[in-house]
Parts: sequence; C-alpha cells; structure tokens
Amino acid sequence: MTADAEHEAVDQAFRALRARVDAAAAGPPAERIEARGRRRRTGHVVLAGLTVLAVLAGGWTITRDLDRDAAPEPPAVPPATPAPPAPTGTRLDRIPPGFLAGETGAEQVIDHHDFQADCFGQPVTRRAMTEVDGEQERRRQLNQALYVYRDEDAAKAVMRDLRPKLQRCSGFDGAGVLEPVSSPALGGEALSITVALPADGAGEQTGQPFRFLVVRVGSAVAEFGGIVRTPETVDRAAALIPRLCVFGPGCPPRYATPMTPSSNGAEAWAAVAGVHETGTRRPPGNEQAGVLATLGYRAVVVPLTCDLGAAPALGVTAAGNSYSVVYFTSRQDAETLGLPVVRVQTYCL
Repeated sequence: MTADAEHEAVDQAFRALRARVDAAAAGPPAERIEARGRRRRTGHVVLAGLTVLAVLAGGWTITRDLDRDAAPEPPAVPPATPAPPAPTGTRLDRIPPGFLAGETGAEQVIDHHDFQADCFGQPVTRRAMTEVDGEQERRRQLNQALYVYRDEDAAKAVMRDLRPKLQRCSGFDGAGVLEPVSSPALGGEALSITVALPADGAGEQTGQPFRFLVVRVGSAVAEFGGIVRTPETVDRAAALIPRLCVFGPGCPPRYATPMTPSSNGAEAWAAVAGVHETGTRRPPGNEQAGVLATLGYRAVVVPLTCDLGAAPALGVTAAGNSYSVVYFTSRQDAETLGLPVVRVQTYCL
C-alpha cells in the first residue's frame, strides 16, 4: 500500500467514526439538559475518542504488518567459490626436442642419456641421438650428443681435461691412431681424433677410420662420432654449431628481444616452437627449436600445466605434455617469429 492510499484509508476511518461520535453525542432537547446529561455526553465523547485512537493505532499496525508481509525477501547470497590452487611443479631443464641436427630422422633420441662422466664432467642437461643408415654390410652409424653446463668456465674445463684422454673417450682406447689429436677451427674450440676400428665379431668394419670430434660453444659441448666414409661427422658439427650460439655470448636475437618469466601469475606472450609428449624419444616433425637457435632464440621446455592458458589455446591436454617456447612481453613481439602465439600466465617459477 502506498503512503497516499494509507493516509486516505485513515482519513475515511476517522470521518466515519467522527460521524458516529457526533450522533452518539447528540444531546436531548434543551429543556432536559441537566448535569447528568452533560456527564453522559462527556463519557460518550471520551469513549469515542479512545475508539478512534484504537482504530487508528490498529490500522497503522495492520498497515505495517501488510507492508512487511508484502516486501520481497532479499536474494540469498551464494557461497563464494574458492579460487583454484595455483599450479605447482618444476620447469624442465632440458634441451628442446629437435635441437640436434637431423633429429627427426634419428634412430634413437634420449634425454639425460648415460655418458662418461670422467670425460664430460657434470653437465646440467644433455641430449643424444643415433643415426643408422644402410644395409648391414654398408651400415653407417653417426652419434651426436650435446652437453650444457652451468657456465662457460665449466665447459672450458671439460675441454681442457678431455684433450689428453680423447682417444679413450672416443670409445676405442688402444686402437690404432690414424690422425692424432688436433684442434679444428670450429666453434669456440674443438678437439678431433681419428682411429682405426678394431676387429669386431663379423669383421665388417675392421680397420675402418672412425672420427671422434668434440666442439665447444659457450657453455655447451657437442660430441660427434662416426665412420669417415663420407663427411657426415663434420657436416653434423657444421649444422649444429650455428645453433649453439645461444649458449654463448655474442648471439643477439634477430628480431624482438625475448623475456624470462620471473614471478608466478605473471602474464607473457609465448611463441610456441613445438608441442610434445613428455618422455617421448622423437620430436614432433614441426619442432622449431633448432631453427630458432640460429636466429638467436633459446627455446625452453615447459610443462603445459605450468602455463595457464597454453593447453586450451593449442587444443591439447595439459597433463603429461610440454611445449618448447620463447616468451615475450607483447603479442606484437612474439609474432615476429612467425610461430603460433598464445597468452599465458606463468607458474612453477
């Protein structure tokens, strides 16, 4: 009920009661007016006044009750939904899949492979591959491995300690030396030796020249080994060396400057070099980490669960998968690489 309607109802009730009070209070003819009559009329007036007050008070109470009953109940406030926990985990300190030369056609690719610690010290991360080509009689096998150390001084120490034991570290200690230890002009520094393969069970490779080549660039050391029938061993080194510049100084990015995430929940634009299943021994055919390295960009391997927004944007499942990525502060900068670009929030830092 509105305020005007409420006032009109009270006025009507008051007029009706007033008429009743006036009728009740009407006196007898003048000749019969006495003190007793006056007292009686006074009593009616008082009673009528009390009745009006009671009705008015009651009407006000009823009106208030009606208004209270008609008022809508306030909507229930739903309980607050707790925020999902921030992703936790460990970013992968790995050499990106596809970084080694010729990886997509390799027979086998292994991260953190077994290696001779006495020869190559304690790298932070490592990756190796084996290529096998040809029939049994003409089989050609090439081995390639990359070791990355905590800094350039650690990598230099490996090369210094490796020189006097290079033949043993080639795997053919005691074999005839065809070309002694030399220092080819490759990378920052290089060591090479060529030995004659010892007799094997079938005698197929006996006496064949086997070249062992080690090249360092910055904090990275690459190892190559193969039968020198063709120049694959050197060619593999030549193909990988330009990529190794990202592990040393003097390798500026060709386009926009990348950034390194430094806080959980921070936003970044990720240029995606490749998406791959964690633990796989074969990189995806379109992995671009090696190509990016020749342009001065060092892609990092990140579990998709650590970068919110990456998996749905790429249309893949986050659990168990990772991607090779270069981060930028803006979309425009990220798009200079010509790769898929996604906006992410970085965690696991």
